[in-house]
Amino acid sequence: MMRFGAVSIAGLAAGSTFGGHEMERQFTLYNDVPVGEHALQSAGWHKHAENGCDPHLGFGWTVKASGATTREPLIVYTTAGGQSAGVGTIIKGRGREQFYEEQQQWASSTHLVSPKNDPEYAHIDVAFRSGSIVCSGATSGDEVGDVIIVNPAGHSKTIPLTEAQAEKEGYRRGSCFDGMGWHRFLDTSRQDGTLSGIAKNLFPITPMYFEGKINAFFFTSRLDQVTIPVIASNGWEPKSLSDKLMCANTCDGDDCTFGDTPDGVWTTMHIYLQNHRNVVCPHDLHCGVSFPFRATCCPTSVQV
Repeated sequence: MMRFGAVSIAGLAAGSTFGGHEMERQFTLYNDVPVGEHALQSAGWHKHAENGCDPHLGFGWTVKASGATTREPLIVYTTAGGQSAGVGTIIKGRGREQFYEEQQQWASSTHLVSPKNDPEYAHIDVAFRSGSIVCSGATSGDEVGDVIIVNPAGHSKTIPLTEAQAEKEGYRRGSCFDGMGWHRFLDTSRQDGTLSGIAKNLFPITPMYFEGKINAFFFTSRLDQVTIPVIASNGWEPKSLSDKLMCANTCDGDDCTFGDTPDGVWTTMHIYLQNHRNVVCPHDLHCGVSFPFRATCCPTSVQV
């Protein structure tokens, strides 16, 4: 269960690992996310090492040498030993607060890459490793990582690596998508496996599980980050989601709502921790979408 202040990683087995040999981002686009320093260098990403190794995230890398931008918001982190250490993104506010007050605590206060201390942008970071391995130069056998921690340098929240643990911690099970697995939403006002239907209570990271293990997650913005759907999605999904489309990620049917948002939409960015082709939802589910892939899949007793 989430507690205010530091959050332990109790319940996660020592030596746990997740992911495969590659990562991807953005639903239906599946753009490559380079894993490790060598892959990032080969792909032409830029390392920001001017302030040394951060003990929680290591070194930040961005597509643009200037740092994270509205068009290229993703940040990838590596350890001093060159391994994957996490990912993050910036969220543009356009003169408004990027997070509801209830979720502001998960935004990063320490920014390893530009824009730094710019109120127009919020940063949200997810670490894949913790402890001395981040900056010691040591390496492990886990290519992607062994822990998932939101805002590791501040008020942190550890994401369960198993669906069984997510169930225990009060994440609501949603629908299954090929490539993703089962969505799990956390209502921070309840944490009991139910959703209040109020937007301000939705935790800004939504994990997805396949065969009981973490497979993907998405960043969520309550503000529209897409300039032009499909044409200029700015590193997020091709288009933002209405409340109805956001509800397609659940199995709650007409009872689902996530409530009003300032722009009337949600913007999401999926991070896949392995090749999306490896994940196929169980065939005994009823799916709202069946071609070209199966999506919004729920038990047959649920109408989607």
